[in-house]
Amino acid sequence: MNDRIRGMDMNKILTTTITALMAIAGLASAAQAEVLTIDGMTPANAAEFPQIQSVAIERFGGRDGRALAFELEDSLAAVTIFGQPYFDVIGGRSGVQSDASLSGNVTASVEQYDTVAKRRRCVERNDEDECVTHEYIKVDCLTRTIDFRAQVRATRYRDGRSIYTESFPDRAEQTICFGDDEGFAGSESVIRTMVSQTASAVRNDLAPRQYRQDIRILESRKGMTKAEGEFFKAAIKMTKTNQAEACRMWEEADRNGLVHISLSYNLGLCAEQRGDLETALAFYEEADRFSPGKYEVTESSQRASDHRRALNEWELRQSERTGNQR
Repeated sequence: MNDRIRGMDMNKILTTTITALMAIAGLASAAQAEVLTIDGMTPANAAEFPQIQSVAIERFGGRDGRALAFELEDSLAAVTIFGQPYFDVIGGRSGVQSDASLSGNVTASVEQYDTVAKRRRCVERNDEDECVTHEYIKVDCLTRTIDFRAQVRATRYRDGRSIYTESFPDRAEQTICFGDDEGFAGSESVIRTMVSQTASAVRNDLAPRQYRQDIRILESRKGMTKAEGEFFKAAIKMTKTNQAEACRMWEEADRNGLVHISLSYNLGLCAEQRGDLETALAFYEEADRFSPGKYEVTESSQRASDHRRALNEWELRQSERTGNQR
């Protein structure tokens, strides 16, 4: 974090400089939000999977188990972090030994039953067969429910211990009544969607995910002097055209003694944007002291902490991969 020179008079900032910067920023489209773009990574949800380099997809029982196995194989094989494949995905019948294997079971049941529901229906027509009166009346209907449950387990080869066990229940219900224009969605299609969603959820549990997000800055200038506020506002506008310049301006305000939650938070975003997570967390901690528990600050602090953890796990994983290849 920059050393702060507290107490300097921000009124010394040249008005002409502020005016010029605001004019440049004003060229941006009004539709653009005041944000900083953050690249980051979330860690895997399964605590013991960062060390797993290779995964075998073994047997999944149930009528739709084979479909889930194929989805998992495709989903995990597609994971890339920093342009590198994250897992070596091994077919279940391969003779190559994997670090861990996935297995499980899928059940899906379809039931239909008669029911009654209220629907808006035409109860009176004119001579030209145009409806002139609608009412909500009880009509005969048919309800279909699809209950789905997938169970997925990961077993580590070296000690045979289960390192991941999760259940994925889902349910879809649709009611079609006499006179409705729509029909039931295909049961197989609904179940395939549930299978795909399960594979996606497992992927998120077992592997990190990289992201790019536009994070809104804090804009409040309450408590700043007029000169401080104008300079800060110019930096806000600059985010629309040149985020790096906006960060430079906030750093200048920091050096000149501005103390404010918006400045601390935005400087945290700037540090997070350039990958300096320790500095980002220090600024978020500082912002939290201004307003403990503020949502934006808490969320950003958690995001930066998760990114730092994900990077640490990635570095450990890479060092183990390199060691195993020697």
